[in-house]
Amino acid sequence: MIDVLYIINPASNSGMGMRAWLEFRTLWHDPIGRKNLAITERPGHAREIAASGDSASILAVVGGDGTVGETISGIMERQGSLPKLAIIPGGRGNDIARNIGIFSVDDGVMALRSGHHRAFDLIRVDCVIDGRKGHCHAFLYGSTGFSSIPMVKSWMKRVLGPRGAYYLSTLKQIIANQSPHMTLQTEEERYSGRYWMVIAGNAEWAGGGQMRLSPGALTDDGELNITIVPSQSKFKMITRLLPKVVAGEHINEPSISYSPGGKIEVQSDPPVDLELDGHLYGTTPATFSIRPRALQIIAPRLPDKKTDG
Repeated sequence: MIDVLYIINPASNSGMGMRAWLEFRTLWHDPIGRKNLAITERPGHAREIAASGDSASILAVVGGDGTVGETISGIMERQGSLPKLAIIPGGRGNDIARNIGIFSVDDGVMALRSGHHRAFDLIRVDCVIDGRKGHCHAFLYGSTGFSSIPMVKSWMKRVLGPRGAYYLSTLKQIIANQSPHMTLQTEEERYSGRYWMVIAGNAEWAGGGQMRLSPGALTDDGELNITIVPSQSKFKMITRLLPKVVAGEHINEPSISYSPGGKIEVQSDPPVDLELDGHLYGTTPATFSIRPRALQIIAPRLPDKKTDG
């Protein structure tokens, strides 16, 4: 029997996490004891559970990206050998699951049944959390300087879908946003001025598979894909750059810097929020750095590469 601790967020996406768990139980016929279940009760609880040192060799998350992200950060707090991560998608976007090849509960079941796993890169984020220095980890991306999340309302995704909600909330935030002064330090260059957004990307797609935020990014290449967007007129942001983000064409703009790297340090005046994998967490000053192949995740096997001859 596979030694698994299931971390279940019943509140994920208005109850979708619990529905995902019930679907999983109809497909997974092995017995699951009470000691193998952990139900989250509040924000941050999944991180506490994952960091607690349970002896299970696999932590299987039933929930969305927020719960998966908390679990990843909890795992990375442990000392010594780390458990593997498995994902049973139970959110709306499920971007982390998508990027490892899991698009449904059935996919999650098949991956867990096979036990196949691969090593993935993570982004370590050192920042200020509730007035203190702290850190966490992200899988998809970390960004600062601009976030549409404060403008997102639950009805937007329900009525407009992920892409429509992204456009509307981003449009509203662009109108309200004031670009802060930032000092940026990569491994090779230093920048200073007003910047609209800085993105440290690890995965190509985000936003429910609707935004090509970091074109060409790979989750196992040991590099970040760093995007630096200087302050520009709101008219240009709305009419030129915003439409290009969905297709990943924003990186071709002459004013935007897009390059690989291992680390970027960000200081700003005033401090600004960080967005990590679609959730707000901490503020600047912050450092985004790559942790190559830091976590083993239960994932479908990659297709064999075809060779000529």
